[in-house]
Amino acid sequence: MPANPRRSNPLKKMIWSLILAIAVYTAIIFLSDAKEVGNALSGISLYWIPVFLSLSLLNYLLRFFKWQYFLGKIGVHIPPKESLAVFVAGFSMTVTPGKLGELLKCYLLKESRNIPVSQTSPVVVAERITDLISMIFIAIIGLVLAEHQGAMIAIGAGVIFVLAIMIFLLWKKAFGFLTNLLCRFKAIGRHRGNFEKFHRNCSSLLDLKSLLISVPLGILSWGAEALVLCLVSMSLGIEPGLSVGLALLAHSVGTIAGAVSMIPGGLGLTEITIGAILLTVMPESDAAVTTLIMRFATLWFAVLLGVIVLGIIKKKDRKYPLSEK
Repeated sequence: MPANPRRSNPLKKMIWSLILAIAVYTAIIFLSDAKEVGNALSGISLYWIPVFLSLSLLNYLLRFFKWQYFLGKIGVHIPPKESLAVFVAGFSMTVTPGKLGELLKCYLLKESRNIPVSQTSPVVVAERITDLISMIFIAIIGLVLAEHQGAMIAIGAGVIFVLAIMIFLLWKKAFGFLTNLLCRFKAIGRHRGNFEKFHRNCSSLLDLKSLLISVPLGILSWGAEALVLCLVSMSLGIEPGLSVGLALLAHSVGTIAGAVSMIPGGLGLTEITIGAILLTVMPESDAAVTTLIMRFATLWFAVLLGVIVLGIIKKKDRKYPLSEK
């Protein structure tokens, strides 16, 4: 079973992630000409910030709908307000390999509702898989609209990655083989029932009906977030501006590259990938600024919200459990 992320300090993890991010972003700024980057940043109006964040909030709302749908599929029904708090608190663990730190949500439900982690953890896995599938579709749409062929390697890697995971999770023999292998260890063997429950729930969450609902939701949610790139380029006065097709392509391919690499939050690789695609239509300094502002308005805004909501939950837990609210 995974280690309980609740036992670790999310703030400490965030601080280390911030240190890594500062190092990565400082390198990007200096490699792109720090003076030019500074000039570009000085030209942006603060009035644009709420616009950027509103698209991020739309992304979170649509993803919350998917979270609620998946919970319902496995028979978990909790009040929307409580569910939303747990969902947003999971953002505090966004900067982890493959976002798997969001298993924190499962432990919060375990503590507040005594729902087994083995029952809800497939929801987090299904979220990540369907997000990747949605990103692949967005990348293909971006390729068609932008007529850009340079991203095929990342898209191909994403397709292979998703197919491999889907085969492992849905092919009973493959999953059973790994389960039998792991259960030879006594410490793991006593959890065989949890593995079997995990497999059953994954099969339920990744059936055709679920995919036809969750993948379009993912396309809409992540597509909205990709449009932040367009708005940032507009706010900077970049001419001729960034097309919707190229924004969809850059954001999706960068995210796929970061996810497949399993680098925490995709830090570095996602920014470099997005920036490289933007370089085809704008100067290096503008590409760097556009990429960094987008990442702060999406990734880091989510992490900040997650830490705040998690802090509120932990404070309330000292008085009474969520289930008594």
